[in-house]
Amino acid sequence: MTLLLIRHGETDWNREPARCLGWAEVELNEVGRAQARELGRALAERGIQLIVSSHLLRSRQTAELIHEELGAELPFIVDPRLAETHRGEWETRRFASIMREEPDVWRHYREHPETFRFPGGESLVAQQRRVLACVRDCALDGRTALLVTHGGSIRLTRCFLEGHGIDAFHETRTANGGVDEIETDGLAERIAAFLAGSG
Repeated sequence: MTLLLIRHGETDWNREPARCLGWAEVELNEVGRAQARELGRALAERGIQLIVSSHLLRSRQTAELIHEELGAELPFIVDPRLAETHRGEWETRRFASIMREEPDVWRHYREHPETFRFPGGESLVAQQRRVLACVRDCALDGRTALLVTHGGSIRLTRCFLEGHGIDAFHETRTANGGVDEIETDGLAERIAAFLAGSG
């Protein structure tokens, strides 16, 4: 069985000069809506049995447009565990401003993501644990599922799947509308052991 992780479609804040989104509620732009519809059409023959989406607007809109393409009878669940990192005081700010005004904090984020907590927000460690718990539950569910989520959530999942620590967080990127395919054989057990050991 397979899980498909999809990053939400494009928003205006994903374009340069890019802003830190986190839990800020930002709608898809026209490009993002087109990406979502195209994904829905491309996935029509993949046997998707369940859609699970982050609660954040850009993810829900992406999932809803895919859902329309795949058929309204398909089960659709919103799960906040798939959300992007809660980025606290950085949310809505341009990345260029953060780099200029908080160079030491920015350097910590870039060089040591494994120990970083967003000012007034969440750590990447906490985000990884909740995202993986959702992935585990979807694997246990047994249906071919589409998980509509965020770039940080996908990168943290990759860190786990590839056997890297969160220190590898910045070594990979996911484009808006990008898809990661995960085989679920033994996945739930792997995640359960990791969560039990890293608690």
